Amino acid sequence: MNPLSSIDRSLLIDSAATLGLLVGLFLLRMALQRAITNNPNFSLEQRRRWSVTLRNGLLVAGLISMILIWATELHSLLVSLAAFAVAMVIATKELLLCFSGAVMRSGGRLYDIGDRIEVAGHRGTVIDLNMFSTLLVEDDSQCHQRTGRVVTIPNALLLNSAVVRESFLDRFVTHQFNVPIGPTEDWRAAEHELLRLARAEAAPVLDEIRATAQRMIEQHALSVPVPEPAVTLLLKETDKLMLVVHVPTHLDTRHPVEQRILRGYLDWRSGRPQAEPVAHEETATTGPAKPKASVH
Repeated sequence: MNPLSSIDRSLLIDSAATLGLLVGLFLLRMALQRAITNNPNFSLEQRRRWSVTLRNGLLVAGLISMILIWATELHSLLVSLAAFAVAMVIATKELLLCFSGAVMRSGGRLYDIGDRIEVAGHRGTVIDLNMFSTLLVEDDSQCHQRTGRVVTIPNALLLNSAVVRESFLDRFVTHQFNVPIGPTEDWRAAEHELLRLARAEAAPVLDEIRATAQRMIEQHALSVPVPEPAVTLLLKETDKLMLVVHVPTHLDTRHPVEQRILRGYLDWRSGRPQAEPVAHEETATTGPAKPKASVH
């Protein structure tokens, strides 16, 4: 048997049944409407109420009957639409994930233009945002300087990767780095010298950092610890000691500050006179460029 002739016959039967249904409903309504109108026992309000009820009842009955008549064809249509919808979801999966990540980013206020962030191992300053991606000027994770590369991060990564924002205290951060100490060295003297150098570097910006921390406490109702220069001990093994230096500083001057502290510490260890520290204003000028400068 030819499948096309079977389909044509099925459509012909359903069309004839639909036509017969519509004619039957039309004749039924005319008959019942005439009976309602000619009934002397009904008031004008009752006739109007019965007429509306009759019309709505026949409409519902007609729709149900049409669905039953065309059930097979409707089932095929729904299956086709479902398959099309699944195909569209699969084809646009990444775009939908990127859009969802953008919604989460803006709804949760994860970061904004100018923030220093790290996502899925990529670290840098945000210079552009859109519905599908985030644009970063990359920072080197070791020396904290601009690499000159621009990284495009799909917003889909925000759904399954942690977002680290380094600039919660506005443009300041507590920078940390390790200084190894030999087993025979005087770690107390080294700790004292590193703490002295860290306090000297943090002194010009410490008051501003404290004011920023206090503002964050008031805005977010958080107990934000006020950053202070510190040196802590880290004992990895019995013969391997690390001095961890914590120094509050500006985001753009982390590398110069770390270098000055290390150079001063090495001069102290060798017994040589320490060089005069470079002015912070000059360091800020000659240090890593601002985000806008990197864009240009």
